[in-house]
Amino acid sequence: GASVLTADGEAEVPPVPAERTVDPTGAGDAFRAGLLFGCARGLPLETAARIGNVLGSMKVACDGPQGLATDLAAVRERYTRAFGADFE
Repeated sequence: GASVLTADGEAEVPPVPAERTVDPTGAGDAFRAGLLFGCARGLPLETAARIGNVLGSMKVACDGPQGLATDLAAVRERYTRAFGADFE
């Protein structure tokens, strides 16, 4: 999970359960990549943090710090499963 601070206050963003846990190395970097992706697309900060949580949960299922190979369709599908709707 993550906490985000906005002009409206603090919001708690729930974690996305990992399908399996292999290696947590790089999960924070994956989270940050998802967060920045969402911000670059102009999405609300809370939505961007959810994308970050999705990527972090996907990363821990891979071995090594840079083992995550995914595409936007897989991220969207995982986001929809976790949060009940697409992010855009």
